[in-house]
Amino acid sequence: MNRKIIALAILVLLVPGLAFAEEVREVEWMDLMPEEEQTAWDEASKNVDHSGYASAEEFQSWETVGEFDGQKIRIPGFVVPVETDGEGKLRTFFLVPYFGACIHVPPPPANQIIYGRLEEPIEMVNIWDAFYMEGTLKIEEISNETADSAYTMAVDSLKPYSG
Repeated sequence: MNRKIIALAILVLLVPGLAFAEEVREVEWMDLMPEEEQTAWDEASKNVDHSGYASAEEFQSWETVGEFDGQKIRIPGFVVPVETDGEGKLRTFFLVPYFGACIHVPPPPANQIIYGRLEEPIEMVNIWDAFYMEGTLKIEEISNETADSAYTMAVDSLKPYSG
């Protein structure tokens, strides 16, 4: 009888812990940037002029928020394809906070771009549509000819944004 009570007590203690471990935290893009960097970016953005042909000065920040390292998160954004498999399916991509972020000048800072890795490639998505990306976030620097990223994600799901 004591064994059954002990087993039941252990089960009761473990189940809430398992449910908590699987909880996904929904975040906004600015959550991924330390507060002092947000202020610096706001100041730098005041000088951007989109009316001419001159290149705007790029604000770059690799500063990350350590509490997100290893956490399961959900974040909305736009997909910029990076790599496909032999069948044209999406394998890796950048998720960015607004449409055209890696095309327009200046691009967002590295801590406002997430490099997504899909375990299983998926059909190519429409880059004009917004998506929710969910998975485990990691602080890891990625640089290529398209963009620089201070975060990566092992993507569990990429679903159309639904407001």
